[in-house]
Amino acid sequence: MDITFLLDNLRAVSNDELRESLRKQKLTISNRKFATAFQCVASSHDLNRNDIDFKGPKTVPPKVIKGGRFRASVIFMMFSTLCYMRSEHLERGLDDVNEGDPLRPFRDIYRAGSTRKSEDTLVQHIRNSLAHGSFELGVLPQITFTDREWKETVSVDQILELCEHVHRLYHEAFEEAIPRPPHWGKYGNGQS
Repeated sequence: MDITFLLDNLRAVSNDELRESLRKQKLTISNRKFATAFQCVASSHDLNRNDIDFKGPKTVPPKVIKGGRFRASVIFMMFSTLCYMRSEHLERGLDDVNEGDPLRPFRDIYRAGSTRKSEDTLVQHIRNSLAHGSFELGVLPQITFTDREWKETVSVDQILELCEHVHRLYHEAFEEAIPRPPHWGKYGNGQS
C-alpha cells in the first residue's frame, strides 16, 4: 500500500494549526499518560543512531548488529507509537472532524484502508499484526503485515513517517505546551 498522498496531507498541517484545532475540538490528553511513550520513542531513535556504539559478541559481524539495531528500532517505534500511544479518546474524537480542518488529514490516515465505519483500518490492522498477528521486515526495506486474512506491505520510510505524525499529534494534544523537536519545523511549510 502506498500512503504517499496521506503523508503529503499530514506534512501540510503545521504544528501550531494542529495544536489549535485539537484545543477547539477539546481533544487533549495529560502529560503523564504518554511520558513513557515518548521515552520509548526516544529509545527507538537511539537504537538507530550511528554515534552510539552497540557491540555484540565478537563472533557476530558489525553489519549484522547494525541490521538488527535497525530492525529493532523500526519495530519498537511502530509498537510505541501505534500500540502503546493508542488513545481511544483521541482517535474517536477525529471521526467527526470537518473537511478543511487541520485535523482532517489525521482522521483520514486513521481511517485509511476501510470503506465502512465498522471495518478495521490500516492502523488497526498494523496494531493487530504487531500484537498478535505477524509482520516481516523485508530487504527493500518494507514491512509485510498479516492480520488474520488481511495482508499488506508498506515501505519502512512510510511507516516511520506515519509514526512521526502520530507522535506529533499526541505531542500537540498534551494539556501543557512542551518543546517540539527541531525537525518538526518542516511541517506546514510545503516541505517533506
